[in-house]
Amino acid sequence: MGVFIRRSTGRRLRAAKPAVAAGLALAAIVAAACGGSVASRTASTPSTESPRAAFPLTAIDDDGVRVTIAARPRRIVTFAPSNTEIVFALGLGNDVVGVSGKFDDYPPGARSVARIGGAGEFGADPNVEKVVALRPDLMLTISGGDQWKQRLRDLGVAVFTVDATGFADLLGDIRTIGRITGVPERAAALAEGMEAREASVQRAVAGQPRVSCFFEAYYPPLTTVGPDTFIFDLLRRAGCDPVSATAKDDYPEWSVDDLVVEGPSVYLVASESGVSPQAVAKRPGFRAIAAVRQGHVYLVDSDLVSRPGPRVVLGLEALARAMHPGTLP
Repeated sequence: MGVFIRRSTGRRLRAAKPAVAAGLALAAIVAAACGGSVASRTASTPSTESPRAAFPLTAIDDDGVRVTIAARPRRIVTFAPSNTEIVFALGLGNDVVGVSGKFDDYPPGARSVARIGGAGEFGADPNVEKVVALRPDLMLTISGGDQWKQRLRDLGVAVFTVDATGFADLLGDIRTIGRITGVPERAAALAEGMEAREASVQRAVAGQPRVSCFFEAYYPPLTTVGPDTFIFDLLRRAGCDPVSATAKDDYPEWSVDDLVVEGPSVYLVASESGVSPQAVAKRPGFRAIAAVRQGHVYLVDSDLVSRPGPRVVLGLEALARAMHPGTLP
């Protein structure tokens, strides 16, 4: 089995084999949810904020590194689709001069920004020369890559890491990004709006029986999510008790025989797994799984849950609708 890398925070989960990731929403649900996007409406707003956004400032990132930012960043590089979405949602799209690669596809304006990812389909490391040539005031990234991060710091680039492990952590990261980019009030408003929508989901599912589920991140081999992952946190908040709660790894392989015994009521398939619910039912041995046999297999939109950013509330709402039909409008 390949090593899974959370490359999308937007996290694009991938193996040394084909791409994997997780996201969610029944196709019909996604269409409705996207109509209520929380992330695109401020993409071109001028980047101004109240005088409270004072610089210079020093903050400790999720790698434990103290990062000092001398002035409000005017040239920002985002090395993860999730960070790209957050920065655009904060109205700073015009300040983004570099993104990681082709997966930085939301909002549409991000597609025209220079790509600084390295070689290969995923560009797991940035091209340091491209980054430096863009003269960024700030580079927002995710966990991993200690060597290239230090190299960029040595070259004078302020590199700041965020690594959301759950929904509450994401809200804190959004507020932190708002503070270090000089728009703390916008970040607070965005986080508060997301928190309100999450609370609405919690109220909707609170009176419903919890549903056992299985989340397929990749196949073959059959791979799911462990209890310390961002996606697992969303599943729990949506009223699901994942059968992978005992997993010791973040992205463990799972046995079909075990699933037959565990009998999940709902089977979720990440869109990046590249198959339809009908294709799942045709796999050898899968029809013996309760959810598959009963037709409770749903395709999920990977980007809505694998990217810790503003749109995860859409994914959370879609998950809740899948687990508890009729509980949300």
